Amino acid sequence: MEPQVAVVDAFKTTYRFADAFTALGAGVIQVQSTPRLLPGVPPVDPSKFTHYLVNDGDLDRLLDELADLKPRAVLPARESGVELADELSERLGLPSNGTALSRARRDKYLQIERLKAQGVPAMRQLRTDDEAELRAWHETLAGTAVVKPLRSVGGEGVTFCDSPDESAAALSSLLHRGNVLGERNTHVVAQEYLVGAEYIVNTVSCDGLHHVTDVWSTDRITANAVRDLVVAQVLLRSDDPTVHELVPYAHSVLDALGIRYGAAHLEIKLTPDGPRLIEAGARPSGLPYYVAEAVGEGQFEWSADAYLRPERFRARAGEDYRRRSAFAWAALASPVSGRLVRYRALDEVRRLESFRDMTLQVRPGDRIVPTTWDMEYPATLTFSHPVEAVLRRDLNTLRFLDGTGMYEVQEDPGPSPERV
Repeated sequence: MEPQVAVVDAFKTTYRFADAFTALGAGVIQVQSTPRLLPGVPPVDPSKFTHYLVNDGDLDRLLDELADLKPRAVLPARESGVELADELSERLGLPSNGTALSRARRDKYLQIERLKAQGVPAMRQLRTDDEAELRAWHETLAGTAVVKPLRSVGGEGVTFCDSPDESAAALSSLLHRGNVLGERNTHVVAQEYLVGAEYIVNTVSCDGLHHVTDVWSTDRITANAVRDLVVAQVLLRSDDPTVHELVPYAHSVLDALGIRYGAAHLEIKLTPDGPRLIEAGARPSGLPYYVAEAVGEGQFEWSADAYLRPERFRARAGEDYRRRSAFAWAALASPVSGRLVRYRALDEVRRLESFRDMTLQVRPGDRIVPTTWDMEYPATLTFSHPVEAVLRRDLNTLRFLDGTGMYEVQEDPGPSPERV
């Protein structure tokens, strides 16, 4: 009988977890964490999985169903699956991060407080649902605050506030509103704005042994009233001096949050005082299928080893990854709203020397809005080239081509018809 693993919420790009485990001769069980798919999450091909289970709220029944299938591991594929995977794996006696720190791995306030309690340098912050308390805290900050939901993803609801009035307005706009994960915001977290370059450190762990699979620099712009809108991420060489500064700090974050097994995604700023965590996710990033091409293997492949071939994982952990070529992910950032007629400069983008691929999220005829977070990118792109300077030039050219001149729009008459 083939070994099996259970993956919670393997949707969108992370359904490719199934490929990594299947390559090692294992079947993959899909566990859907909610009775209905979360907003914006498309269904996946069930033929990718040996079984498809749905959590309808009866956890004991779900545990019985899983126990009968004898999985070797239960792991999360998306943020929405982290806590359920922790509980299922712990109760089934499988390799697990446990439930003691599950909330700290999901709640943006609790994870920073956990770092502080463990002696890991971290930012100043406040958890609140009270406008007066937030105003008073911002006064003591004497700088910019970042106000955001406690448990959302993708930059949803993140607001940069230069004054107590702006922080209070952000609180008012977020409080009691539903987020992209289907949860309601009962509180917000306000954090000091960290000055410095931002990086992504992606890892996989096996029984407390950590391995860095890939590190990315993040390019941001100020647009559409968003101070730090992500528009590109560039894969760094593993011998980049910045990587060596980030990795020890990343390991201390993983240890503090009790991440002993599986993938993690860390967003870190390199400030004048050293690395500081922005937020962490105890699940894969959205980039591993790019990494598999640019490096040869990423979080999916390393996770398969961690759970099915731990001896191989331990023998290789800590090795530097080798970038085959310079590689970047990028996005268009719309400054306009209305009904999209056409993109004016996509042919010029496609002619860029390092251009590799493009996915249109908004097509002609669809409604387009000014981009303020990850779910509003009109298009995402990838670039690859043996010479990093060529890739960087093309990323800069993309920014030149993007803007109001890129989009021909007409007045929006109403919602787009549903796509079939």
